[in-house]
This record gives sequence, structure tokens and C-alpha cells, in this order.
Amino acid sequence: MLPVSAAGVSAVAGCAPEDEGFGNGAPVRAEGGSIPLEDLPENTGTLVNFGGDHPFVLLVRGSGDEVTGYSGYCTHNGCALREMGEELDCPCHGSRFDATTGEVLVGPATIHLPEVPVVVEDGHVRRTA
Repeated sequence: MLPVSAAGVSAVAGCAPEDEGFGNGAPVRAEGGSIPLEDLPENTGTLVNFGGDHPFVLLVRGSGDEVTGYSGYCTHNGCALREMGEELDCPCHGSRFDATTGEVLVGPATIHLPEVPVVVEDGHVRRTA
């Protein structure tokens, strides 16, 4: 995975849809800052809204309690991503990312989604940063 640049981080809030117009790709809302592990299907990615600053995180669950988090924002201009099947789509400029690895599939983005630290405790997944 490639590191995100400082410019990519500062642009993260750049053009997130103000009306949360995600269509069918709306993120799952994490109530109380966590989401039950059982709500995340194994071997797939789920876009989750944790609330607060930069709320969108792609949670990728492997098997059991193995979960990895990735930013839910495009590394090109910081737009909030939409879940589109096995891909994440940037509605601003058309970049696409793999919803299980965070890798860029289609530009203009050139940097993979950075990891977001998450932890599984007592059957729930929460962000740690």
C-alpha cells in the first residue's frame, strides 16, 4: 500500500456530498461509535459512517474477527466515496477503488486508500483514531 501525501490528507473534507446523496451506496451508520462485528459480512468490505470528523471508513472483514479499516475518501480530491458492489466510486471525478484492498482501480486518483486504525472488542468494531 502506498502512503497518502500531506496534500491528500488536507483535501479529505474537500468535496464530500453535503446532502449525503450517496444513492444506493449509503454508508452503514455506526451507532454509539461502533458497529457489531456480526453486521459485517465475512470476506467483503462495508462502508461505515462513524460520525465526527471524516466519518467514513471502509471496513474490510476477512474471516472471524479480522478487520482492516481504510479511509472512505478519495485520495485525489478528498470526496466521500460511494459503495458500488465490490468497488468504491468517487462521484466527483470518477476514481474507483477496490472495496476489499483500497487499491486504485481507475484514476485520476493514483494513491491507494490509507489505512484507518480499528479494533474489535466485545464483538464490536470501533475506530481507534
